[in-house]
Amino acid sequence: MNGKRIGRRAGLLACVGLAAGRTAAARGTTPLRGLYDAAGEAPSVLARGLDGRRVALRGYPMPVPSHAPGWFVLAETSVAPCQLCGLTHDWPVGVVAVHAPDAPHIASPYVTVEVEGRLTLAPDPVPDLPGRLVLRDATVAVG
Repeated sequence: MNGKRIGRRAGLLACVGLAAGRTAAARGTTPLRGLYDAAGEAPSVLARGLDGRRVALRGYPMPVPSHAPGWFVLAETSVAPCQLCGLTHDWPVGVVAVHAPDAPHIASPYVTVEVEGRLTLAPDPVPDLPGRLVLRDATVAVG
């Protein structure tokens, strides 16, 4: 009996995962995780193939360390301050720097946004920005 419950749960979770993946594919969003290699250090084959093309990404916005106007970082997970010490720790793996001059101010680190812009691969890390992927001339939709 217990084996059937695990099987049903696994089946339900698989269906939910497939539905979420189809929703992202239907909207045409590119998964952030797919833009970096397994170690999260170098652009993936997918990212190199999308270089110079317009893409849509979904994630959590974070301010850049320099607080440069029109720039923020998009991450797969929220980088909220630590509940124990109040500090923000290391950047998550696989982030994309976004240049969106007309982006609205987003105060909450728990709000997801969808951005669309031209993906470019920076040959070297961009000063004050994590990662080597940059989304330029982006538009931002909250929620």
